[in-house]
Amino acid sequence: MSVFQGWRQVGSIKPVFMGDIELFDAVIIGGGPAGTCAALRLLELGHRVALIEQHVFPRPQIGESLSAGVRNIFDYLGASHLLKGRGYIDGLPAQVIWENAKDENIEFRNHGGGIMVDRSRLDHDMLQLAVSRGLILFQPAKTETFRNEGAHWQVVIRVDDKHRELKAVFVLDSRGRSGGRMTDRIITAPPMVALYGNTNKALMPACTLVEAQKSGWLWGSPLPEDGFRMMAFFAPEDLRQLSPYKLFCDRISTSLLFKGGLKGFVPSAIQSCMVLNYSHHKPWDNNYIRIGEAAFTLDPLSSTGVEKAMRFSLQTVVAVNNILKSGDEEISRHFFEDHMAESVTQHLKWTSEYYQCAWPESDNNFWKERARVNILAKDNETAFQRKLRLKLSRSILGNKHDKVTNGAWPADAIDQLWYKKIRRSPQIKFVKAVCVENDRLLLKNVIQHPDIEREIAYIDNIEIFPLLMETQDMETFADVIYFWSKRMSFEKAKHTALRLCELGLLEIS
Repeated sequence: MSVFQGWRQVGSIKPVFMGDIELFDAVIIGGGPAGTCAALRLLELGHRVALIEQHVFPRPQIGESLSAGVRNIFDYLGASHLLKGRGYIDGLPAQVIWENAKDENIEFRNHGGGIMVDRSRLDHDMLQLAVSRGLILFQPAKTETFRNEGAHWQVVIRVDDKHRELKAVFVLDSRGRSGGRMTDRIITAPPMVALYGNTNKALMPACTLVEAQKSGWLWGSPLPEDGFRMMAFFAPEDLRQLSPYKLFCDRISTSLLFKGGLKGFVPSAIQSCMVLNYSHHKPWDNNYIRIGEAAFTLDPLSSTGVEKAMRFSLQTVVAVNNILKSGDEEISRHFFEDHMAESVTQHLKWTSEYYQCAWPESDNNFWKERARVNILAKDNETAFQRKLRLKLSRSILGNKHDKVTNGAWPADAIDQLWYKKIRRSPQIKFVKAVCVENDRLLLKNVIQHPDIEREIAYIDNIEIFPLLMETQDMETFADVIYFWSKRMSFEKAKHTALRLCELGLLEIS
């Protein structure tokens, strides 16, 4: 029996009917974190939203490790209570063997608020929260056809062995890794295989474990209910040498951090999955938009997959809302594609650097291949694929010294700089870019500089273009502070001036 939540009125929102066809601002396919996150935010902005989910919840789902950044997202959505009181494990420390293979070099790290959850329960709770706020949910329901009709998409679904027809301005595809064909994907890293199983929690330390091995790496963590999850990541060709069970046991038995877990391991419970890192080559296509893992996937090394999927879905909502409110599709699509390319590029750069610093270095092809980042040009590549490739090449090859990472200036910097001559950097370029203001997209003046990896428009919510324009006729650091303090507090003016110096946008002689 399906779960069809009848029409719920939220504020002034009312259903729109076209005969027997329901009309929505957005139909979302898939009820994972990205889809439900988008639904919650679209509902809050006053839009009519339906979600189609094929499976009955709760459902088994891996991906229990959530990075600390999800807390801000749950707070923003008014859903932070879902992370509390459910037996989830909060703030796990970590033991890491990465840059050195000896047990005396185990690193002890604090995750800064990471959390282990039961994904089947969390996904169910998020979806029900969205229903309580006005989401129209079809579950279980199967999407059968899509057809673009110009101003709308026609979506035909099967629910309770009957067909229903929905119309929507937008379709947001959040079906995860199953939501697309391999021919539509830009492969961003060599594939891996993950073998995983659970062992007795009492045999393992109460922390997350990460360990680099000669031809792969291991990850493990206690689970919220019971047990300890152990996962081995390696190249697919390694399975040609040994069976999955023997290969898994070999990796665990030769480990420094995990070998104790073999005593409580049940061989028949071992599972496997292919790990593919990719980006969709055309994520925005006539208001059919891919979000979450239907848009791109990240290397599991970062444990930020859920956070990035939710964060990207919120950025997608900004673009969708802008079109629904203003009709400006070009700016919205440009914003969406830029943020997606930026997210993929940042992650590829980080993972390649992290793979480079692992102790096996270039001794094994597994590490050599993953330390390189390269997306090859193709004759028939899409506009988005070109954008991603160019952004990646600029990020990897262009900027080698980012002044932002050199650390903040000392507290007494103001005294040292007060009477120093100051000027706006001659390397600054003022260009136009899309920025977010009050959930709408505007074309703004932003700043480019060769020492900064990306354009910037704001520092601490202060627009910096007019500030930099005002420095044209100022001589000293003190002049800048006094003039800016007319529009903001004296302390904020000092802080802003120092940040612009750190970025290289203001130069002290």
